[in-house]
Amino acid sequence: MERKRNSRRRSAAAAFMLLALSLWMSGCSAGSPLSMLSATQSEKVVHAGGMQNEDSGDPEQAVQVDYPRPPEPSSSAKPAVKQPGDNIQPSPTTKPNSNKTGSATEKPKSNASSEETEKPDKQEKKLVALTFDDGPDSRYTTAILDILKEKGVKATFFVVGQQVEKEPETLKRIVDEGHAVGNHTMNHKQLPKLTDKQMKQEIESADKLIEKVIGYKPTMVRAPYGAVSDALKKYMKSENRQLVGWNVDTRDWAGTSVSDMRSMIKEKAKPGAIILMHSFGSKNIKHTVEMLPGAIDDLKKMGYTFVTADQLVS
Repeated sequence: MERKRNSRRRSAAAAFMLLALSLWMSGCSAGSPLSMLSATQSEKVVHAGGMQNEDSGDPEQAVQVDYPRPPEPSSSAKPAVKQPGDNIQPSPTTKPNSNKTGSATEKPKSNASSEETEKPDKQEKKLVALTFDDGPDSRYTTAILDILKEKGVKATFFVVGQQVEKEPETLKRIVDEGHAVGNHTMNHKQLPKLTDKQMKQEIESADKLIEKVIGYKPTMVRAPYGAVSDALKKYMKSENRQLVGWNVDTRDWAGTSVSDMRSMIKEKAKPGAIILMHSFGSKNIKHTVEMLPGAIDDLKKMGYTFVTADQLVS
């Protein structure tokens, strides 16, 4: 009898242990998904490069950033939205400099006084330089020299080497009468289209011819067509020479009429003006000769003093 009771107890205990083990294993297998779900939904993630659209449901619904949360924008600034390929925008806490109403962090633009930016004519030296390109020759250049002598005006002649070979006496007269001389290259080629070696040859060949006639190499150089390259600038700097351009173009080579050229000079002349004309190279240079006396008179009445180009660019 006692044996039967012990046997039943052992069976009951075993059954209870099996039941407990079964329940325990069932609880463990149900717990794993909960832990995984908790890990993946604890925070929402934004992809690198900005806000992306989710693939679920609404394609226009942007993924919301919960962490880290950016500071709230100020009431006067709209938060910038960065699109792919856009430049970096200011952060919401930074007031952009383009804010038309201004901000405490924005430095106001300094307004220079009129005395600093614009000096009255009476406080400036009203200097102007007449310059003539492409000579010398025995027709127009000599006629221009006659006018300058009569008016008591000095000018600058940028001469071409091949013309110096033909008219050395006219070049000598230019210097003898107190005018300045500049190098306008040997053959009037566009220097940026040449190699560095060819560019230097264009300038140095003209230098030799000019020096042979007047006894010195000019410091001023004017590039044909005003075409200047970085290589030319570097070369001029290494030689301590002056590249001289212009800021008033009469377009005499294009056949501009006498009256139009004269009006143009009066209108565009300002203190420090360098006026471009030609003394050779076109059949229309006769207009320059006809216009020159009146233009000189106009500039004198306007209070200008005539100087050579090197006096303005030095």
